[in-house]
Amino acid sequence: MYKRFLAILIIVSGLADAYAQKQFTATWVVDGAKEKYENRSHTSLEALEQGSSVIYATNTVDLILTKLRMNKTSGSVVDDDRRETGRNSVLLADAGSKVLLEECDVTSHTVQADGLASSGEGTRVIVQEGTITMNRAGSAAVNAIHGGEVVVQETAVNTAGNQSPAFLALDGGHVEVTGAFGLTAGQASPLFHSDGLVVGVKCRMNAARWTIGNVEDGQLILNKNEVKSGGISGFLLYSTKGPDVSSLLSLVDNKISVGEGPVFLVTNNNNAQIMLKGNKISCKSDYLMEVRYDDWGKKGSNGGHAVLQAEKQSLSGHILVDSISSLELKLNKGGKLNGHINDKENRCAQVRVKMGAGSTWTSKGFSYVTSIEFDQPLAKGLKQLKGNHTIYYDPSDPANAPLEGKEHRTGGGVLRPLK
Repeated sequence: MYKRFLAILIIVSGLADAYAQKQFTATWVVDGAKEKYENRSHTSLEALEQGSSVIYATNTVDLILTKLRMNKTSGSVVDDDRRETGRNSVLLADAGSKVLLEECDVTSHTVQADGLASSGEGTRVIVQEGTITMNRAGSAAVNAIHGGEVVVQETAVNTAGNQSPAFLALDGGHVEVTGAFGLTAGQASPLFHSDGLVVGVKCRMNAARWTIGNVEDGQLILNKNEVKSGGISGFLLYSTKGPDVSSLLSLVDNKISVGEGPVFLVTNNNNAQIMLKGNKISCKSDYLMEVRYDDWGKKGSNGGHAVLQAEKQSLSGHILVDSISSLELKLNKGGKLNGHINDKENRCAQVRVKMGAGSTWTSKGFSYVTSIEFDQPLAKGLKQLKGNHTIYYDPSDPANAPLEGKEHRTGGGVLRPLK
């Protein structure tokens, strides 16, 4: 069900040739081959032609914009690869250009027109204390592509339409956001979408109808943010590039509120890494995490495979792993899980639990795991398992050798071999 909403975000093969051949138009073209440095302030610029940007900065130009109003009002353009080229953005920078926007307003009333696009290695766009407002569908506020970089500081960022993320990194793009605030209002409009590197620090933002973050073969690092989501899950990790590509989600000291679905959903992904420390997480769903198949990939081999590490982190909610998926759960010092794993479903799913010293797991129902290991001696380790329910393990798995295939009393229940 999610695939149809995310199709616009998926990278298409062969884009390098299309990018090289693309011709860009703009109300103001700033070409470093003609003029290395340009400044403009206290004025308004508008793009009226279809497919045209307000500003196009190219060929290593240095451009400083101060209190400038950029408004794109032209009609939409049929261009399937425009997001991967930057065409039709309000401001497009490429070919090693540097653009600084100070207290500028960036606005678009056009379908499929991103706000700020930075394309290519060495290209950098910096936004300070401005506003970025996307009013129509298919319009990311920020789009870093092909190794380009966008830095956003203390800026209001809002998108209104479907398929309109706030911050988007594609094909190795890099987005760094500090102190942003705002809303994404549409379906399939996450706050952060990473197929490159996205870093968010001290942001206050709400994804009204989608995820806080999508990690599509990239890295998403969030520290000290206050973020909310209202659709499908808190974070969605999936792959479109094949089994050898890894994804990373790192969350440290955030306040996270999830209105629908599990906090973490991992699907069609062979190597998803999730690292948690010191977050305050609230979720209306009973499920903390689901690792399972969905619409992507080849049926029967499109499950999720994830490693979840928690340090000084309390986690509440159940975990579901389906029969073609796997999870390695590492509870390090101060890691706490309150919830069952798989209950009576998917007894054969591969779930490995590793309990570090100073961690606890309180199973709220019957749980089924492939293996469970303790850093401490077995007698101490068993006391880390709380709750009065039974946890079943696979006595034939080599990782369970210290358990000797026996039943053991835990800190409240029973650890029992599955017959």
